[in-house]
Order: sequence, then C-alpha cells, then structure tokens
Amino acid sequence: MKNLLLLLVVLASLLVSCTSESIDNAKILDDGLIENKSKKTAKLLQTLSPENPANEYDIAGKIHNDILDVYMSGNYSFNTIAQISQKVDSISALNSDLLNMGTSLPCNFQEIQETVDDPQIKLEQVIVNSSMANAAKISLSNFMDSILLWETNEYAVIHQSIISFEASVISNAQFSNEDKRIILTTSSIVRYSLYYAKERKDKDWETSVGNRVGAVQGAVANSSTAINKSVVTGLIIQNLQTE
Repeated sequence: MKNLLLLLVVLASLLVSCTSESIDNAKILDDGLIENKSKKTAKLLQTLSPENPANEYDIAGKIHNDILDVYMSGNYSFNTIAQISQKVDSISALNSDLLNMGTSLPCNFQEIQETVDDPQIKLEQVIVNSSMANAAKISLSNFMDSILLWETNEYAVIHQSIISFEASVISNAQFSNEDKRIILTTSSIVRYSLYYAKERKDKDWETSVGNRVGAVQGAVANSSTAINKSVVTGLIIQNLQTE
C-alpha cells in the first residue's frame, strides 16, 4: 500500500512538472511571436514614407516638409503673418528644388488672415472660384472633406487612401492637365504634411484645415506658391493653437 502511494506521488509530481514545462514553453512561444510582430511593426514604420512616385507633383509635398523642418528646427518665436512669411521666404530661397519650380507669388497677408479666421469658408470659395472644371472642383472638394475623416487613422492607412485618390485623378480623362496639377499638388502637400504630423514625433507639428486650404489657394496659381502659402498658413495656426 505504501509503495502504491509512493508511486502515485511520483506520478503526480511528474505530471505537474510536465504541465509547468508545457506552460513555460507556450509562454516562450507566445513571447517570441509578440516580439517578432513588434519587430515587423517597427520595421514597417521605419520603411514607411510619404512618397508617391506616380504623382508627378510629388516633389511639392517633399519641399513643403523640407522647408517646414528647417523652420521647426529653428525654434523661432515669430507671431505675425509678416514675420513668419519673411522667414519662410528666406528658407525657401535656399531650397534648390523650390527654385527650380518657378517663382512663388508673394503672400497675401489679408487672405491668409481670412483663412485662419474661417478656413472652411475660404476653402469653398477658392475651389468655386478656381479655373477647374466642375467635375474637378467636386473631386477636390470631396477629397478635402475625406481628409477630415482619414486623419484620425494611422498614417499607413491615410497614405494608402490618398494614393488611391491620386490614382483616380491621374487616370481621369475628364480632367485637364491644369485640373490635375492643382489637385495633385494639393494632395501631395496634404500627404506629406500629415506624415510630418503623424510620424515625426520629435517635431511639435499639427496639420490643420488652414494648412491644407493654403495649399489649394497657392496651387491655383502655381505649385511653388502652394508650398509657401501652405507652410505659412499652417505655422500661423500652429502658433495660435500653442499660445
């Protein structure tokens, strides 16, 4: 009887040991899977970029972020539209990519102030009064509305949504070359600006409706004006939000 009890104790000990070992092995496996998933996610974020080579006006967004980065790195304390515009102009004058795009029109301070005060109204006005065909106006207006919904997502999702929109614009035979230039310049700046806000955690930048309206207003004139106007308007609104 004693031998039987001893045997049962030994078997029970072995069972507990095996069970514990199985649990430990399962935990190690789960930890390994979680670690691998984290590494893959980190790698994805490292390789994620705002670019879209299919958009021939992609450079507009890149220059926007280059100029914005120089300004943000300077930690300037300018508060007026005139001061910020002057500094952005001086930074822009050193950007060879922007210089190759042509002359940027001087900023209209009154128009920028009106955009800061009521960006949605100014957006509607600039689209309606533009030279674009009605179908192009509707497309751009819908895109700007969609951004308000998309911007709450992760940047990878936003990027794909904008890329898909741009593909539809590029392939649209109803749009003139000028229609496409205005829309694709705007979408490029929006795409890069959102990237700067979402992925550049070291920079205190929040994209805004005004920033995007500035892009549309400038794009109606030319791509270089779109860049400068978007940066200046965005920085003014940024200052108001942080005061």
